[in-house]
Amino acid sequence: MTHTTPTMKADLLGGLAAEELKGLVAAIGTDPMIGVAILGEDGRIFWNNPQMSRMFFGEHANVKSSIGKTLSELYPAAWAEERLRLLKQAADSGKPMQLRTIWQGRQQYSWIHPLDAEAAEPMEAHESHGGEMPRRFLVITKRVSGEGKTEELTPAEGFDKVDSEVIDLGPLDVLTSRELEVLALLGQGLAAAEIAKILHRSVKTINTHRENIGKKLNIDDRVKLANIAQRAGLRLADAEKERA
Repeated sequence: MTHTTPTMKADLLGGLAAEELKGLVAAIGTDPMIGVAILGEDGRIFWNNPQMSRMFFGEHANVKSSIGKTLSELYPAAWAEERLRLLKQAADSGKPMQLRTIWQGRQQYSWIHPLDAEAAEPMEAHESHGGEMPRRFLVITKRVSGEGKTEELTPAEGFDKVDSEVIDLGPLDVLTSRELEVLALLGQGLAAAEIAKILHRSVKTINTHRENIGKKLNIDDRVKLANIAQRAGLRLADAEKERA
């Protein structure tokens, strides 16, 4: 299934007035599957909605526990470092970015929009360093999972499309790279013979991998395994990515 990104024009965000920005955040922030945050280029969180906190830290997460802290303080080092590099890339290019990743076994997309100082200033919760307003970003994150098929979101025109090289597999972290590949293909609805052909292995080997996956995840139903793969948005390339 293919979708488009949220219908916000990237070239308008930089010119939003304070109240317009607040209204936009309030409007999209009511969706329980959409998290919204204002970040500094150094990864400091100036503001985020409750949905963003729950999305990353669980249903009982407290917004106050993240505001004012940096990504490096809250997330695994490799995960935070990659996002700092991407924020700098977006700031230097001035172009918005669509980032796909997997966090705790769930596929997520984030839209990173550079903001100018005037639009970002009302969200300021901390003093800037050196008297200068740090570059800010509006980050909108949506958790995406397919029903019967892995979903992929198509970036809007003008967005840089980035696939995260660091993922958090959550409960799927017990699987080997080969088992992740098999699970990803199961999520595409492929039979053992089809998977064997793609991975250049025997059908017997694929069935063994599938059995091992089931044992590790305590699931013996092929359909349920496929649903887990779809929820994670697993792709073959994810098997070789760095694990947070």
